[in-house]
Amino acid sequence: MHLLEEPDSIAITRLGKQYRLLLRIHRANLANNPTSHATQSSRSNLMAVQHTVKEMYGEAGARNVANLVILDAPAFEPTP
Repeated sequence: MHLLEEPDSIAITRLGKQYRLLLRIHRANLANNPTSHATQSSRSNLMAVQHTVKEMYGEAGARNVANLVILDAPAFEPTP
């Protein structure tokens, strides 16, 4: 497998923004109806982005993007 070079800070920031958007959509769908098609679809989108970043930039690149998202994303607290 041929990896791209380590992503620069601009690419990491852009990927982080895209991932946060998908994460917000997934959390909204999950809170609305955990078993809906929209929730399953939004989860698949998150997994696809994770896989794509890992394939393109390797573990280190995926970890950099994940760290950015974790630092910026508020914790998810499911409603009772």
